[in-house]
Amino acid sequence: MKGIIHSFRSKLILAATLLCVSACTGDFDKLNTNPNSAASGTADLFMPHGIQSAVDIQSGGSLGMDIGEGFSQHWARIQYTDIDQYTVSSDVYTAGWSGLYIESLADYTRIYKLGVESGNTNYQAVAVILRSWVFSLLTDIYGDIPYKAALQGLEGTLLPTYDSQKDVYAGLIAELKTAGESINVANTSMPVGGDILFNGDMLKWKKFANSLSLKLLSRMIDKADAPINVKTEISRILSDPAKYPVMASVADNIQLNYLDATNNQNPVNVNRKTRDDHRVSATLVDRLIALNDARLPIYANLPADGGTYKGVPNGLSSSDANALGLTKTSKVGSYFVAATAPGVIMTYAELLFLKAEFAYKGVTIAGDAATNYAAAITASFAQYKLAAPTDYIAANALKAGADGFTQIMEQKWIALYGQGLEAWTEYRRTGIPALKTPTLNTNQNILPTRLPYPGSEESLNYENFSSALTKQGGKNDMKLKLWFAK
Repeated sequence: MKGIIHSFRSKLILAATLLCVSACTGDFDKLNTNPNSAASGTADLFMPHGIQSAVDIQSGGSLGMDIGEGFSQHWARIQYTDIDQYTVSSDVYTAGWSGLYIESLADYTRIYKLGVESGNTNYQAVAVILRSWVFSLLTDIYGDIPYKAALQGLEGTLLPTYDSQKDVYAGLIAELKTAGESINVANTSMPVGGDILFNGDMLKWKKFANSLSLKLLSRMIDKADAPINVKTEISRILSDPAKYPVMASVADNIQLNYLDATNNQNPVNVNRKTRDDHRVSATLVDRLIALNDARLPIYANLPADGGTYKGVPNGLSSSDANALGLTKTSKVGSYFVAATAPGVIMTYAELLFLKAEFAYKGVTIAGDAATNYAAAITASFAQYKLAAPTDYIAANALKAGADGFTQIMEQKWIALYGQGLEAWTEYRRTGIPALKTPTLNTNQNILPTRLPYPGSEESLNYENFSSALTKQGGKNDMKLKLWFAK
């Protein structure tokens, strides 16, 4: 994490200084060499920042808390409600784009190159897996993106072309396959230091690669123009668990476990130290009450003034939202705002919901849809150390036909609480649950379908920026449907 990486860097600088002083005072070239550059640094120095920077962006800031949690109607604004009415400042979508490209992806590029230089194929695989995850976030949020030509500024590619979303997904599937297969779990001569996600457990990295692949394949499963055979790829993974292991329990949840220490705390917790702008959305609270869902006390707190759980409708005017009362409405559950709350990338419950969907859509190797669906709900409860009530499972037993698919996706939306960007993506992909746009909104009564590209792309990479929009058939706004939703 930031504290960890700063400690490593400080030690390197100190060591370089001491060596120079004890040897001679003339080696100014050694003293002035940046120990944090890819030329002299080691991969373990870039891993903590590379991982945490991306998880922070996904989970915290406006991208995580307002776009993800807000647009999915898990949370709602009770103060400064403009963004809950879909008025999104350029700072928000610029920060996501630049942070993921300039911070996270740049670190993974360094890790990969250092892995090549040192002959450590495990580092190379980890860099590709992390890179694939972040590219998937970018395309889920923005649509077509620079992918194949991205991050090649040092090689002279300053104006990268954009790849279509379907080609990005297909490329990531291929990269994840190669990366997962190349991991050597037993070879202790290729350790992965600085791994604040899995502590160097390479089997978990293989599970990450294959579980993420299944998620990306779900984006493509309904698309006739998918550039790969989606069901064949799903079967490749699920038919050979020895070669392509996936998450097998809640213990395999892919998440960054934050620490209660400066620079290492969950970004939502950091936000709450000075802000109080969010409440749980009435959309979610009302649905959980109707289902008598025992996850509600985890997802939401009771109002400070007492009474039952009370959500806030999305998109209210600031005056109407404030009138509901900061102490009379439900704050986001204490579990999710704790300093040590995990930054979740993907869960076992999510994987089981994917298998339920695949089975529903005829992928026989995925197993039985109803069994996977019930197991997914159980896993969602289990990640909060709750036992799924048998009467709840029975009351929500999977129905036949289209009603069953609606159940799968609605329960997945509930289980994705805390993973707002993924919940927003799944809503855009399936239209489930049937979220309603706020009465007050600035997006022509359309729940946002994407975020705009930042102004820097228009000003600095105009030709490729313009071509990407033309190919997607729309303007650089929040009404352009992405490929997976068309």
